[in-house]
Amino acid sequence: MKKVILLTPIFLIILLACKQVPTKSDSMAKNLAGINYMNESKYEQALQEFTEAVKNPLLDDDTRGVIYRNIALTYGEMQRRDSAVHFYTIAAKVYEKNSYGYLVNMAGADLQNGKTQNALTRLLKAAAINPEELGVNNALGLIYLGDYDDAFADPEKALPYNKKANELSSGRVTEDILGRNYYELGNYTTAAMYYEKLHSRYPGNLNYTYNCGMIKYKLNRNEDAEELFNQVIAQDSSYKERIGIFKENNR
Repeated sequence: MKKVILLTPIFLIILLACKQVPTKSDSMAKNLAGINYMNESKYEQALQEFTEAVKNPLLDDDTRGVIYRNIALTYGEMQRRDSAVHFYTIAAKVYEKNSYGYLVNMAGADLQNGKTQNALTRLLKAAAINPEELGVNNALGLIYLGDYDDAFADPEKALPYNKKANELSSGRVTEDILGRNYYELGNYTTAAMYYEKLHSRYPGNLNYTYNCGMIKYKLNRNEDAEELFNQVIAQDSSYKERIGIFKENNR
């Protein structure tokens, strides 16, 4: 689950045949609404907002490309790979070949198709063009966490990208990824800082509760860990086996 860049609305009022038509700011409002739905894992609602936003004929190419990418990201979260590839490809075609926008979107399509090395090559080129963009830092951070292929897992390489992504757009998704990065590095105290905050803000998210429990266990705070594990199991018994395996492997 990954966040995207928020664009500043530009307010325009255009009347056509005495009827008000959507302005660019209307589309930006829908794009922002889609992003908010995405961050809450409400993907169908997000798609509806993004799809309406991208229909606006007043959008410039860069903005249209951003919204198409948001649609692709949403389909990716929904595990609808073919649709994600389709919209990443549409987004890429908005931009000049081998530009930042082209490379980062074609890399998104590569990742959906299981072509991690191709994606990495494109993303490193994109990072050289614009190292301050959220999308490329987020994608590289996830590749080096092994999210797409264990063979590429290298938490040390992942950390600077995930720190930069969180610096550029601190929020639920980037904090989750950064906390996980610190966990993979064995820095459980820093990981706890991120996951305790996420658990406090989203107490109903069982993954955050479970991750907090794992971290407490790693820090030898076993009573705290057991309390969190019991909360998880009480709400979803399918976690019981997973927690048991974790404990067995971390005695």
